Amino acid sequence: MSDAIFRAEYRFKALRTLVFEAFSDAAALNQWWGPVETRNSVVSLDFRPGGIFHFRMEGNGTVSYGRFLFRDIQPPHLLEFTNAFADENAQVVKAPFDMPFPLEILYRIILQEEDGETLLSITGRPVNAGPEETAAFLSINGSMHEGFGATFHQLDLYLHQTNNI
Repeated sequence: MSDAIFRAEYRFKALRTLVFEAFSDAAALNQWWGPVETRNSVVSLDFRPGGIFHFRMEGNGTVSYGRFLFRDIQPPHLLEFTNAFADENAQVVKAPFDMPFPLEILYRIILQEEDGETLLSITGRPVNAGPEETAAFLSINGSMHEGFGATFHQLDLYLHQTNNI
């Protein structure tokens, strides 16, 4: 695994158990997960170590898929999974953009509760990536911060709406 790493933190005015549950429920994920510029939907969710979250993203006349392969789940404080672009059968495929992007990224999400709020810390690093793929991963760090920021803003809105926070 590469040493190249992505790091970000987000804070939610919600209990850690509620934030964690938003990752473990297909109906919840349909409300908030995925790029904001696409319409996202859950194809399937098998929320357990070794299970897969398969999702569809539609936008600008195109359809693409993604998947998480869960490695470690420790409610309500840890999620670890590889994320990849996928086909309609949840098989890993190359990224749908013109750069030598890693096939899989290992993400680790840690949730810490502080005074009724939850701090979400996320790290990501390429899996089995060569130098070119690692460089491509590092080159989009700013875009990844924007993308995760927008996605987790949707999570924040979902938490407010469903829990009257």
